[in-house]
Amino acid sequence: MKLKSLGKAINSIKENLSALVSRSKENENQYLVIYRTEENKTKSYIIQKPDLYDSFGNKGEKRDNVGFKAYCYGRDSVRSFRHDRIVSITKL
Repeated sequence: MKLKSLGKAINSIKENLSALVSRSKENENQYLVIYRTEENKTKSYIIQKPDLYDSFGNKGEKRDNVGFKAYCYGRDSVRSFRHDRIVSITKL
């Protein structure tokens, strides 16, 4: 991904951050995750504090801990997040 397009994606995320925060259900234990998808798109999610004991592996990669699961406020459900695709994670 080129730096210029990453910069545009980050600016877009910053502009939408306040709307995302206002839509969330709780203010306590929330984290903003900037995430790179399998299609190499940059997305942002507001999630509940990750439970690192609720991690998952990948038998194909022969790895026991590839990521974690956390409640996503935008999707109103539990989602999986791979460690290698997280650009940043920030406590709100």
